[in-house]
Amino acid sequence: STFIGAALPMLARAARLDPAVVASPAITTLVDVSGMIIYFTLARMLLAF
Repeated sequence: STFIGAALPMLARAARLDPAVVASPAITTLVDVSGMIIYFTLARMLLAF
């Protein structure tokens, strides 16, 4: 996650895009997806009893 957050602005700059515009939605998406994975993993573990 940290690597992707650091690499996206550099890739955006190489593609001549504004790094702030590219990085923010991508990082938000990664955080949301990782949160959902944690949530559903815990729910599956708790419902297994």
